[in-house]
Amino acid sequence: MPQIERLVVEALSEYVSPIAAQNIVTRALRKAGVDPDSLSPEGWVDFIRDPLLSELRQVIPIREPTGGLSRLLRSLEETPAAQQPRRSEPAPAPPPRDTLVLPKREVDINAKNVREELVNELAREEGVRGVLLQGPDFQESRLPGMEDLAPILGVVNKLLQKEKPYKLFYSVFEEGQLLLRPLGPALVALVAKREANLGRLMHVLNSYEAKGGQS
Repeated sequence: MPQIERLVVEALSEYVSPIAAQNIVTRALRKAGVDPDSLSPEGWVDFIRDPLLSELRQVIPIREPTGGLSRLLRSLEETPAAQQPRRSEPAPAPPPRDTLVLPKREVDINAKNVREELVNELAREEGVRGVLLQGPDFQESRLPGMEDLAPILGVVNKLLQKEKPYKLFYSVFEEGQLLLRPLGPALVALVAKREANLGRLMHVLNSYEAKGGQS
C-alpha cells in the first residue's frame, strides 16, 4: 500500500472504523479508475477532494474535510509537485441535497426517565434493531434477541477509550451494522440492519450531548 494511501486510511479512521475506512478508499479508487501507485501528490489532492469525499458522503453527512483529513490535504497541497500550475481545476462536489441537519440536544443521562426516552427514540429510527445505553451504574437497552451483546459492547467501549479517545465507532458484521459512541460517562450503541441509512444514524447519534457539555 502506498504511504499516502495509508495516511488517507488513518485520517478516515477518525470518522469510521479502520476496516470501513479502507473499504471507502478502495471503493473510491475503483470507481475513479485510479491506480494509487501512480498518483502524484497533486493527484491525491484531486482524489481526496472529489471521488473520496463523494464516497464518504454516502456514509457520513460531511461537507468539507476535517481533522486529520484536512491536515493531510494541506500537507499534500504544500508539496512542490502539487504547487505546480494546473491545466484545469475540478469543480467541487456539491453537498448532498438531503444532508440532515439536527440541532444539538442535551440529555440528562442521570435521570432514568430521560434515559428511557432516549433509548425509545433511537429504537424508533428506521432500520434500528437494537439500542443500548450503558453507564457506570445503569443500563437501558432494547436488544430483542441480542441481550448478550450488552456486556460485549461495554468491553469494546473500554478498549476503544483505553487505546485512544474516540468520537464514534462504526463496524459491519454479518447481521448488519454497529454504531458505538461515548455519551459523557456512558456509551450509546445502535445495532441496525444492513440497508439502514448509516449517514442518518450517525448524524442522529452525534446530535446528542450529555448534560454538562460532555459529548
